[in-house]
Amino acid sequence: MEKIILDFTGAKNWLDIYGVMKKAFNFPYKWGNNLDALFDAMSYYWRNETCLIVRDLATVSKEWRPYMDDILDVFQDIHDETPNVTFIVES
Repeated sequence: MEKIILDFTGAKNWLDIYGVMKKAFNFPYKWGNNLDALFDAMSYYWRNETCLIVRDLATVSKEWRPYMDDILDVFQDIHDETPNVTFIVES
């Protein structure tokens, strides 16, 4: 099983948040920094069993924590459509 770690330690804004995901997933330079682009890219990304490990959400700036909930919803939607992708939240 492949493990991908998303470490959001100290993320202060949406650029930091999407930077973590872009780097972890090796998304292309022109990848869109929004929830729709995240869902679309992740929908076609997975072939093998993969576990996303989400770390340090508690350190994300308070104003962006509700948006992190939206990102976790996208991860859940991906899991629902692609059961070989799971995610664990570690804080």
